[in-house]
Amino acid sequence: MNKRVCSGGGFSTRNRVSAVLILIAGLTVSGSPKAEPADETHFFTDIPVGVTVSRMMQPASQSGASMTVIDQDMIRASGATEIADLLRLVPGFQVSGATISSPYLVAYHGQSDILQRGLEVMIDGASVYSSYLTVDWQTLGVAIEDIERIEVIRGGGAPTYGYNAFTSTINIITRKPIGTPGVFFSGYVGSRDSRGAMMRYGAGDGPLHYRLTGRYEETEGNRGRSDGKALGFLNLRSQIALSDSDELDVALSASDGDLDNNADVPVLLPNTSRDMRADRQRLRWTRTLGRDRDFYVQFYRRYSEQDDRTSLGLLSDLLGVTPADIPLLFDGRQDQEVQTGVYTFQEKRHDIEVQYRDYHPGAVKWVLGAGGRQESMRSFDTFGDDAWRTDNSYRAFAQASIPLTEQWIVNAGGVLERGDLYETGASYRLALNYMPFWNHTFRLGFSHSERKPTLFEEHYRSALYFDDGTVLRQITFSRGGLEPEELDVIDLGYIGQLFNNGLFVDARIFYERLDNQYRTETDRTSSYPGYLNDGVEIWYDGRVGVDTWGLEGQLKTEPWRGGQLSFQFAFLRSEDRYDVIDTGLISRENHVPDATLSLLFAQKLNHGIEASLGYYFLDDMSWNGDADLGVSPVIAQTHRLDLRLAKRVAQDWLLEGVVQNLTNRYERDVRGESAQDPRFLFRVSAQF
Repeated sequence: MNKRVCSGGGFSTRNRVSAVLILIAGLTVSGSPKAEPADETHFFTDIPVGVTVSRMMQPASQSGASMTVIDQDMIRASGATEIADLLRLVPGFQVSGATISSPYLVAYHGQSDILQRGLEVMIDGASVYSSYLTVDWQTLGVAIEDIERIEVIRGGGAPTYGYNAFTSTINIITRKPIGTPGVFFSGYVGSRDSRGAMMRYGAGDGPLHYRLTGRYEETEGNRGRSDGKALGFLNLRSQIALSDSDELDVALSASDGDLDNNADVPVLLPNTSRDMRADRQRLRWTRTLGRDRDFYVQFYRRYSEQDDRTSLGLLSDLLGVTPADIPLLFDGRQDQEVQTGVYTFQEKRHDIEVQYRDYHPGAVKWVLGAGGRQESMRSFDTFGDDAWRTDNSYRAFAQASIPLTEQWIVNAGGVLERGDLYETGASYRLALNYMPFWNHTFRLGFSHSERKPTLFEEHYRSALYFDDGTVLRQITFSRGGLEPEELDVIDLGYIGQLFNNGLFVDARIFYERLDNQYRTETDRTSSYPGYLNDGVEIWYDGRVGVDTWGLEGQLKTEPWRGGQLSFQFAFLRSEDRYDVIDTGLISRENHVPDATLSLLFAQKLNHGIEASLGYYFLDDMSWNGDADLGVSPVIAQTHRLDLRLAKRVAQDWLLEGVVQNLTNRYERDVRGESAQDPRFLFRVSAQF
């Protein structure tokens, strides 16, 4: 795909990227007349530490995979009101506007279509992804104000968390109750009837600490588009010290509300709203066996239901015939309303996991564990009947970090899985870290990930029906018996601190080979049920692969006192790997954007004032694996500019003005939606 040249004197994407890099280099090296002393600590540019990559607390420089940490400084400076927007700050992530499945589409290296498959999302280590092949960002039941940090594994998390962590893993880690005492309130109002309020109460004494958070928000969404919402949730997290060595961690959450469906394929999903409800419960008992050893047992349950079933109108009106013609066309059936419910389903997840870890500093650190999970889903519109589909799966996992010398570390780990939908499979990772100097690390790694089909992919039978249950039109059909997708990743990374620890650098070059990708093709034979079939979309596996390679990373610096700057970048290329004649697919040269960039700058000023700016750029792209429903799958080049101005009043109050998407550039999404409106918000918060 040839890239367009931007308007305004032919300033190309490559030139724009170069200019940004030169600007950052200049800020880093030259500083300012009020630059910090050389010996002052740079907290913002410290090498991040996280637990997600190996299930053990490790600096990113010692871990076996690339990791990004979005901390509270970045969360606050972004001015974000949605968790999905924060992921724009992760190198290689694409975040786009509303699709027919969600107000947000989040993917890593373009490995997605309208359904966000292969992306594991966890809250405090418990999986919250949906069996419907999407992420319900609206029903996560977590307030941004309660987030401690977000840790993201870039490039295959399956060797740590199993098949759904195929392309990447997002772990939303919330603040502990002991760290959120008292009453906290936050509320905002803004354009397009946007408003929301959040309240939190935290307390505790002795062995018990707890936090109760409630939030409600609503908005009309964007002009000319049905993407409004009215959603609320309530969650409780408590930690109970049962003894000097035993702790019980309890998390409960419930979400409820309405979400408008933004339909770009109106015959399948008209502009209607859907009711959404979800609840989850997590119970974890942890026993500390020593200073550097612990063991836990965790039980987790999640339930979700959605209902968007609606009438498309009378069959005679849809076909443009008279009611008297219907019995002649359809074997004596009378004229009737045709109903559809694309997102009408119920799903349940029960999961139990045990884990033991030994992480003594300077010695071999290791983790062993096992778990079992039951996924259940019921949907007449998805499967063609009201029966529950169930998949039972089992897993065993191990991780190890082995110091060979003071300069060399080997990281290895893997997951062995078996389920009702596939035979035993393995995902694994091996990495070698070399530290020639203090705070400078080179890492060479390889990982192999497998992703089994979900209940949705294995049994999908989408259709329009007569009122007696007979198929009127078959829309999609899964062949079933799908083999796992496979992803191999080779990467070489560097993590370090330069200029007297004033610049943090995280960069990697990589090659990814995706095999056996699930795709769709249009079958125009008459072998499928239905009266109006003019082509059925068939899901299948095999014969399709994608190669992706590129450079991605992050730079963080404190160019002068009170200033914080982070720059995230990804330069990607990809090629389809299949026979066009054999598969019947049309090869698209580039499924990923040449460049995905984000820049976040924050500056503390006098009198308790703080200003910040976020810029996000996404180059032209077409989603990898996207089905062809007769509309363009290409997203046009997009620019987004967010601004935030905040002032602290009397220590307890914070006033903020936020502008999101100030540029208001045209953002055609997977199906060519309309532009994203700029959003103006005024927010006030207080801690008592």
